[in-house]
Formats: sequence, C-alpha cells, structure tokens
Amino acid sequence: MSKLRFMSEFTNLKRIMEAKESFERLHPEVEVVIEQSADHFESLSACRSDEAPDIVESGGWALFNREGMFVDLNPFVEQSGMEADLYTGPLAIARHNGTLPGLPVDMSVPLLVFNKEMFDKAGLPYPEDDWTWERFVEAAKKLTIRGEDGVAVQFGFGIGVDIEWYEPFVFRNGGSYLSPDGRTARGYADSPATIEAMQKIIDAYRVHGIIRKPKEPSSAGQLHEGFAMIFGFMWFAGGLIHHGIDHRRFGLARLPRLAEGRDGNMIYMGGAGITGKCPQPGLAWDFLRHYLIDSPSWPLPLSRSQAEERGLHEHRIWSRYLEELQHAQPSGFYLNEKWNSSRQLINEDIERMIVGGADVAKMLRSWTRYA
Repeated sequence: MSKLRFMSEFTNLKRIMEAKESFERLHPEVEVVIEQSADHFESLSACRSDEAPDIVESGGWALFNREGMFVDLNPFVEQSGMEADLYTGPLAIARHNGTLPGLPVDMSVPLLVFNKEMFDKAGLPYPEDDWTWERFVEAAKKLTIRGEDGVAVQFGFGIGVDIEWYEPFVFRNGGSYLSPDGRTARGYADSPATIEAMQKIIDAYRVHGIIRKPKEPSSAGQLHEGFAMIFGFMWFAGGLIHHGIDHRRFGLARLPRLAEGRDGNMIYMGGAGITGKCPQPGLAWDFLRHYLIDSPSWPLPLSRSQAEERGLHEHRIWSRYLEELQHAQPSGFYLNEKWNSSRQLINEDIERMIVGGADVAKMLRSWTRYA
C-alpha cells in the first residue's frame, strides 16, 4: 500500500477529509494521511526535516518562495492540459519566480461593497465599475454623517489601516511598492505615482473625513451597520451570508480608479504544493489535482469548470469576486520577505501620517530601507 502524507495549516479540514475519502475509494491501494500544522514555522520545519510530508498546504505564500523546497508543477499542469481552465490572475502570481511551486488556495480579492439603503436615502446613484477616485470621494463625503458633537454615526468608507489594503489604490494610480522582481523599493515606493496615491488615501482620512481615523470616537457600529461603502474581501461578503444578515441590501462594484486604464488589484491566497523530498511526485500530483481541481474546494475555486459546475458564475456575489481574479497583481508581500516582515512598522508610519500629519513623501522615501 502506498502512503501520501498531507500537511495542512488550516483548522477546518472538512474539504480535505472529503477529498481523502473519495480519492481512496478511487485508489484503494493508496492511503492519504492528514496531518495538521500549527503555523507556517511548523510547516517550514517539517519541510526541512528528513521526514518531510509529501504535500503541504499553507495559508500564506511565503513558504513557496523558498527555492528548491517544492516541486515545479508546471510540467504536471502542461501534461494535464488544464492550463486554459485555470484562472490566470492567481496562477501568474504563483509563477512570479518562473516556477509553479504550488497551486493557489483560499483566494480572496477586495471589492467595493456598498449599502444600497444608505445610497437610496441620500439620493445617490450606486457605485459603478468605472468610478474615478474623485467620484468615490464626493459620494463618500455625502454619505458621512456626524452628530452635533462631531462624532460620526455613519462613515462613507470603511477600511483598516494597512499597507497591504492600500496597495490596490497604488496599483490603480500606476504605482507600486517594489520593483517587478521584488529586489528594491527604491524608485517604486517613493515614485510620484505611489506618493500621489498614498497622499489621496491620507487625505481621505484627514481632509475629507470619510474614513474613521485610528482611535477616533464613533457611533457608526460595525462595518455592516454604519458604513456606506466597505473595502470588502470575499470573506466579508461570505460573513454577511453566514450570519444571516440580509446581503441583498448590499451591492458590489470594483474599487475606484485613480488613473485612467489602471485596474490592478491585490490578492490574498495560500498554496498547496508537493515537497521536493516527496518520493512519489506523480501520485502526489494525482491527489493534489483531485483535491483542488476535480473536487468542490474553496469558495473561489482555481478551476473555471468547477466554478461553472457549482453555479458560481451566476451567483450575485461570488461571480463578482471570480471576475476580479483576472486583475490580481503580485503584491509586495509576495515579492520580498523583508518588506512583508516590515508590515507592522510601516503601518505605524501610516498612523503617524493619518493622526499626526507626518509628511507623506518623506515617509515613503524612508520605506525604501525595507527592500
């Protein structure tokens, strides 16, 4: 009997257990052993050990940036003829170093989630996919409502303070944090396009008052309660459905553009790949394909045919997130580990710009030390 060891960092193992059972029915001579990893560091240690698992599934992509740790899946994809069936955006990011060390899993891109009732009450048209930043800001100003004490009971836009979440707006202004190869931030994080985009974001807090500042008093409640527009990942929209909140009150549109013809977006995704120490990579590929391509997998599957089979292309919410996958670009945190590990320090700098009024251009020039 052949044995495959599959290690996952995810806590919900329902899908992988279902894939294990169906694969073992098809291949009674194979046993798939599921192991759970506590975090990225445990997975990394396991891959470096003499008894590495055959397949590793991680909630992030950093593990797959380590040269030689995983088998290049490009030949398997080519031989299977499935290339045309896979969404190109996340696949291109997975291949940003040339090889394909893993297949993307747990993909999520942000969209503009808007509260229809708030727009109707304000007499404003709903956001459109070709909205400019200027139209977005003007609408958000009209949708921000403050009491006599100045405390907001409703904000025009809801987004957290996070360098990663601002990146789509940088992309949509023609900027980027890092060079395409991820080797440097110089000439990119401090470029005019990136500085201009960041200045507009900071102005949304400080000048226009449409986004809640860090620690600002608020009577707006939770995101789904008192925010007219929300920077919403797939899991936010899914949360509305899961918790029984009337998701029909909400619509979806693409994020606003800051420059003509700029449509880039970020993506969060994990990966599943075959370790370089796997003695049976062909068999491991058969299971990986069964799990991620042939079986119902994540809410946003990598396979177009699976999305079609599950009716996701017709779904009012999931279809919009699937469409957005094609606009995903490699984010700085995929391209450079030092930049990724500097996230907290950079976010503290962002708070200084929002709350303290620190100079945006000067601050972004200082970020070139992180890559």
